[in-house]
Amino acid sequence: MYARDIVTEGIKPLDYNDTGENAIVHMHEYNVNQLPVTEDGRYIGILSLDDIITLKHLNDPLKTLKIALKRPYVTENAHLYDVMKAAVEHNAKVVPVLSKDDTYLGLITAESSLKAVAKMQSVMDEGGMLTLSVPVRDYQLSPIARIVEDNGANILNLYTEIDQKSGTVDVTMKLNTIELSPIIAAFERYEYEVKDVRQDQHYQEDVKDRYDAFMKYLNV
Repeated sequence: MYARDIVTEGIKPLDYNDTGENAIVHMHEYNVNQLPVTEDGRYIGILSLDDIITLKHLNDPLKTLKIALKRPYVTENAHLYDVMKAAVEHNAKVVPVLSKDDTYLGLITAESSLKAVAKMQSVMDEGGMLTLSVPVRDYQLSPIARIVEDNGANILNLYTEIDQKSGTVDVTMKLNTIELSPIIAAFERYEYEVKDVRQDQHYQEDVKDRYDAFMKYLNV
């Protein structure tokens, strides 16, 4: 999933000639505390509410700011992971998207990023979750996938987390079935450690409810 696919519609950037007062009004309108600033279509940087208070007067234009604005951004072909990396590195709530010639194309908000992650991680798809704990030296994806597929299931999504202290890797899989008993038995037969299982319908409904509630929270 790429940056150009998850640009948030309807949020316009600030102009470098806008006043601090106008910036506050637009932030309130869009329910954000950061907005990109552009000048003639060229990206200048990210403005926050904290930056605005450095203006001597709220009716002064933004270009009179005495501080350099942070410039987090990704190009339109950047992967979703690059978007998340830019947001974390710059502590940014929004990430601007630029074209190859540095023209401002739009921005990505925390909400649109989360929706994209949920879609990529198959959060809303039916199925159970299974976590294996595997020694790092023994970790290979192909035999794990083969065991799942030999039992009539498919891996919808998979991610890993390495524990350097124990020398193990947790392999968490979202499968396209909640009938995990045969798959669990097969993994145990091949001496895999099954660390965690989430397979009942109640759990699936709870995940959906939590996701919907969080989306509503972000829209408040």
